[in-house]
Amino acid sequence: MRLIYFLSLMSTKGGLERTLTDKANWLVNQGHEVLIVTYESDGPVAYQLDKRVSYVDLACPYFPLYRLPFLRRIPAAMRLKRHFRETMSQVMRSFRPDVVVVTIPLTEFYLHDLFRIVGKVPVVIESHLAFGFEAVARGMTERMLDVIYPPLKAIRKSSLLITLTERDALQWKKHHHHVKVVPNPMTYYPKRVSSEEKDDYRIICVGRLSPQKRFDRLVSAFFMLADKYPHWHIDLFGNAEPSGLRQLQQHIEARGLGNRFVIHQPVDDIYSEYQRSQFLVLSSDFEGFGLVIIEAMACGLPVVATDCPYGPSDIIDDGKTGLLSQMNVKDLAEKIEWMITHEKERMEMGLRAHEASARYQLERIMPQWLAAYQSVL
Repeated sequence: MRLIYFLSLMSTKGGLERTLTDKANWLVNQGHEVLIVTYESDGPVAYQLDKRVSYVDLACPYFPLYRLPFLRRIPAAMRLKRHFRETMSQVMRSFRPDVVVVTIPLTEFYLHDLFRIVGKVPVVIESHLAFGFEAVARGMTERMLDVIYPPLKAIRKSSLLITLTERDALQWKKHHHHVKVVPNPMTYYPKRVSSEEKDDYRIICVGRLSPQKRFDRLVSAFFMLADKYPHWHIDLFGNAEPSGLRQLQQHIEARGLGNRFVIHQPVDDIYSEYQRSQFLVLSSDFEGFGLVIIEAMACGLPVVATDCPYGPSDIIDDGKTGLLSQMNVKDLAEKIEWMITHEKERMEMGLRAHEASARYQLERIMPQWLAAYQSVL
């Protein structure tokens, strides 16, 4: 099978980019041909691609258009779309894919053009974010939704839409004729875990410093506990725009947590950071899946996570492999405090988490992705 992955960029160290790298590397190891096509990458790929995976960037970033005066923006957009159509058409002619895979989040700027270019080649949409317009969609016709969310009309043309969770699939099935659920695989599964590797009193958080992740909620929850448990601290690993980093840092400093809530740049070996920690906290408003949850569980960490749409409740067995929190500061603080004060139960929960995460191993999950891609041929 010859497969194209189409997305905005591969230069950011995030869950989508890491998962796609793992999938592409697995597929070429099985004898398939894979080409990754991006349109606005601003640097080298973030994770190591197998040398047999082809990669091309079309150099069509559209965000700079919004810096232009309105009258200059329109002709510039037309030129950019023309460049996209020409370069993407060349890619299609030279690679001749059997399947084109498009990831959500995606840009509506190029989506309709992409469907015209691929022609009769099947398109698979992968939803890597929770269904984004559930509240707005209630009581609306499909035509009204097409106006509110323009990509929806194009998405419905795809041969298959793959979600990462059952709850996300239930929402998409109202708007797409063919939906399948396939979870993300984890990069690595340690065969054994040991409490001897863990740093005392260390909590870990991993994720982009974006509003979705609600790290401000976590700061406020930890502030409620900080004086009571003075030895505990949080290490957060994630990248951000300078403004987002500055805002979160101000939130931390205002609560006197500068030495106990530390923000780190993303690291190449995040698994070693998981293995040094006592438990992971996820404080998001929504998730497409929650890759960090299964990674932490694989390293023997129980997880405290907000019960947000849609990933945590699909992965965590509440009270056995982790704790699900309501989406408010008070309950999140209570769940974190329980984890802090129940050392024996925390360790037992971590061992159960390690066992439960085995179902997300690459060799177990990737055959499901391959079967989904092949089903549209």
